[in-house]
Amino acid sequence: MLCLFLRIIIEKLLAKSINLIIHMTYIQRVSALLMCAIVLFSCNSKNTPNVSHISVDLNIKRFDKDLFVLKETQDFAQFKTKYSDFLPLFSYKVIGLGNPDDPNYMEYLNKFLEDSTMNVVAHKVAEVFPDLSKDEKELEQAFKYLKYYFPERNIPDVYTQISGFNQSVVVAEDIIGISLDKYLGEDCEFYSLLATPMYARKNMIPERVSQDVILAYGLTEFPFTPKTDDLISNMIYQGKIRYFLMQLMPEKSEADAMKYTQEQLDWCKESEDLIWGYIIEQKHLFTTEYRTIIKYINDGPFTPGMPQESPSRTGIWTGLQIVKKFMEKNKEYTLSDLMKENDYGMILRNSSYQP
Repeated sequence: MLCLFLRIIIEKLLAKSINLIIHMTYIQRVSALLMCAIVLFSCNSKNTPNVSHISVDLNIKRFDKDLFVLKETQDFAQFKTKYSDFLPLFSYKVIGLGNPDDPNYMEYLNKFLEDSTMNVVAHKVAEVFPDLSKDEKELEQAFKYLKYYFPERNIPDVYTQISGFNQSVVVAEDIIGISLDKYLGEDCEFYSLLATPMYARKNMIPERVSQDVILAYGLTEFPFTPKTDDLISNMIYQGKIRYFLMQLMPEKSEADAMKYTQEQLDWCKESEDLIWGYIIEQKHLFTTEYRTIIKYINDGPFTPGMPQESPSRTGIWTGLQIVKKFMEKNKEYTLSDLMKENDYGMILRNSSYQP
């Protein structure tokens, strides 16, 4: 609140004093601007912990590249040894080939590697992702925040894969697999051939990789275990996961966390009371009907029942606002406390949320 107050004062002083600043000497102008920048920077940085002392050395392992090299070398024994931790997860949960110890496994795997479409996809992945240094840097920083807030947790090993357009991210104990074929860009011809809706394709872009990893990690490590499986519990749980994402990736905006455009986020902010009022008026807040719940939670071109200019997942966005209010009003709650909390009715009551 104090930072907001100071920002408002500074902005007003700058606006009212523009003529004075014009007549200042060069040194005076620079000094004034530096003072403003220092105050604003200190306000913005107070809520972001310093994690520079936390050591995380992340190396994303290019399983996807080595897998298609295997087509030429056929040295499965060496490949299996190198990826002994990740190969079972990939084989069982991603491409469904079963046990890598099966004597006929290489025969099954070759059918995947020799598939003409998969080879074109592998070539496109290599073209779009020649290296992952940007994602390594972003995830390394995010995992530093993870260790800050949850020091007892291990940093997972991260692998890349080609999934045949299956799950975007798979998470197991201390392992994360990223399906790079799900992030080739919204104009990728494969997505057109698969008839992937445009609203989904807008987020199938390289820029979403690292935040989708953290989102999937949060959903897996902090599963939904509500006292009542109703709409408000789903809204707040999903909002809690986005709040978790924003704490681990503080450089991401709320629009990024929600996978919204700025215009979509602005619509939500301007219509916040209308969104809440609609849910209350329809008596949906405490409904346990699955088909009603997913209207507010699932992705889509817009939120059913609301104007077509609305984005989808307005229930999640509202849940995020409730979580933010709750954390503002309950300073004793740490991020760890929040992620353990499954009494979503309590969070709603103690947030005093009223748009």
